[in-house]
Amino acid sequence: MNETTTDLPVSPTHPKKVLIKTFGCQMNVADTDRMLALLAERGMEPTEEAKEADLIVINGCSVRDKAVHKAVSYLGEQRILKKTAADPNGDNVGRTGPIIALGGCVGQLDKGEIFKRAPYLDFVFGPDAIDQLPELVHRAERGQRHFVQVEFDKTLAYSTQTKVVGSKAQAFVNIMKGCDKYCTYCIVPFTRGREKSRTIHEVLDDVAGLVAKGVREITLLGQNVNSFGKGNPNTHEFQPKELHNIIGKVGPRAGEENFPQLLYAIENDPRMEKLKLIRFTSSHPLDFSDELIACYAPKEQGGVSKLARQLHLPVQSGSNRVLSKMGRHHQIENYIAQMKRLKELCPDVSLSTDLIVGFPTETEEEFLETVKLLDVIQYDNIYAFAYSPRPGTRAAKMEDDVPDEVKNRRLNQLLQHQLKIAETTYASRVGQSMDVLVEGMAKNQNMLKQGTDATRETGRVWTGRTSCNRVVNFIDTSARNYIGQFLRVKITGSTSLSLTGELIHDPNFAESGVLQ
Repeated sequence: MNETTTDLPVSPTHPKKVLIKTFGCQMNVADTDRMLALLAERGMEPTEEAKEADLIVINGCSVRDKAVHKAVSYLGEQRILKKTAADPNGDNVGRTGPIIALGGCVGQLDKGEIFKRAPYLDFVFGPDAIDQLPELVHRAERGQRHFVQVEFDKTLAYSTQTKVVGSKAQAFVNIMKGCDKYCTYCIVPFTRGREKSRTIHEVLDDVAGLVAKGVREITLLGQNVNSFGKGNPNTHEFQPKELHNIIGKVGPRAGEENFPQLLYAIENDPRMEKLKLIRFTSSHPLDFSDELIACYAPKEQGGVSKLARQLHLPVQSGSNRVLSKMGRHHQIENYIAQMKRLKELCPDVSLSTDLIVGFPTETEEEFLETVKLLDVIQYDNIYAFAYSPRPGTRAAKMEDDVPDEVKNRRLNQLLQHQLKIAETTYASRVGQSMDVLVEGMAKNQNMLKQGTDATRETGRVWTGRTSCNRVVNFIDTSARNYIGQFLRVKITGSTSLSLTGELIHDPNFAESGVLQ
């Protein structure tokens, strides 16, 4: 009989510690935030040191073969901790070693097969079992080993609440989960299940609660947010009631809730007054509606003023034949037309995309069509990958006929081409003043070397992002803590990856922000 209690015994003087190692997309990051919050409610504290941890969770991504290898490799590195804990001559005498768990999409896909290679692993769980994590940990503490929890939630409704640990200016908000597209190369429908959406009112209450706690920027998450609302009746008569695009009617049907409705509802909710930015990811071109494009218009033209001037819209290839082989069901001509209309409404929008090179049967000419697409769209950023077959997908049954050396050469060529475009795109921002949400101090403080003696002695390099998602680094010599603050910065320089600027000081900045 399985344990059902969620109580985690905690020492009053020595709280248990958890390390969660995250690999993958923003969905995985959001899942990690939720795990930490759930475990914090049971008295567990986060740590960055594996040797301090009572619990180690590997939250892995299976979308790319390389990501799976990273997660499995990290799991292998933790083996020594179990050995050390069992060594009577070691420093951990009296401990049984950390509980080690494998979760995320890797856990969902693996379903416990990895126990054969990693017998020191205690349990495996999938994304739909995250809320059960405290119970799973308790079972492991009681001595159960090698158990698996990867069952999908079979209910049609989807309800959750965003959980964050501590005070944060940014938060990820899951609004839907799963995907119904079944692209031939993609493992997501098999690891995250079918699409289901929260209701607009539940999301509004959730975001309002986050704003009340100090969150100023949210990122709405889903495998395909453009499909948000499918199956949820629009009982509150939110607008717009129906969606369209070049292809025809898309996304939820008339009479159902949809994504533009959610954006307008957040914008118009008086509880969101202090919310500054709404971001979202990810999208599918097939469901990228005219009504969503209209949300990017200026406020006076009916747009959503809080919507970040940024769009990540995966295209995957510049070749219509390759897109057909991928099961994408959209054509490059329509994609380009969508981006053209978006830029007409919002000229300063920042665009990014996902691209796969070396898909089965891709020719050199078809690869060059993808390179040409970069010139046409002028992306700020791309996430490009060499194709790797994912088990269980339709593409895995195709002959992987593009040699690895050709894949790698095409990938490097694509990335280098994008860097040249980004240099021009980023340089166009020099001289502008932009609002930046400060995320923290930059890991690289080399900018200080270019300043004065005073700057080098007392300065700090801060980093943040603009509404259009460009990274900005700037120096400040005060003792103020800018984390979570929106500041005005004049852009003074650029590279192909980021901007540098000078802080335009606000005399009304609260002195309570002094660093300790």
